[in-house]
Amino acid sequence: MRPQKFSNEFLYTLGMPHISDQKRELRDAILERIQRMNVQERAAESRSIEQRIFKMLTADIVVCAFFPLQTEPDIRTLLAEILTRNRHLYLPVFDGTQLVMRRVHDLAHLTTSTFGIPEPPADAERLDPAVPIVALIPGRAFDRAGGRLGRGNGGYDRWISKHRIANGQSHYYGVAFECQITNTVPMEEHDAPVDGVFTPRGFTSAHK
Repeated sequence: MRPQKFSNEFLYTLGMPHISDQKRELRDAILERIQRMNVQERAAESRSIEQRIFKMLTADIVVCAFFPLQTEPDIRTLLAEILTRNRHLYLPVFDGTQLVMRRVHDLAHLTTSTFGIPEPPADAERLDPAVPIVALIPGRAFDRAGGRLGRGNGGYDRWISKHRIANGQSHYYGVAFECQITNTVPMEEHDAPVDGVFTPRGFTSAHK
């Protein structure tokens, strides 16, 4: 079941906080949870997540992923293993507000963006929208119905929505620590849900 989306006007009628306030409060609450995790807890949960994802990847699959920030599950070992198995791997490059997926052949050849995030060089091969993919999507919070709360710039929402139109065979999966799962993520019309979420405890499909 897809997460339900409400207009700001409807929420105001119910006397509920503005949805932007709900999102801000949830981002702050989830960040606080993540920061309470120690190094060992983050490493253990990250390893469990990586193992669950890798079991799902078939030999011929094209993977779009992300280079993890400190507050995100550390999937660097998974990225390296994907390349070792000669599978196609694409990572995001942010061009202003636009997210573009470009191919990676070696993690050592990533460049550092203006945001301090390792990414493929600007001349790296761009993902063909016609190619079916499995996309691993970061976020600040997720719910079991596929709701996703990002960091607020909307880059992934726009990319997912655009790529879904171009290719209906692709799948988009959230990747999260267990503490990032919440009962309900506030969603607006422009917010793109995911098809499921990987956590240390397993995979939850949003279609169930």
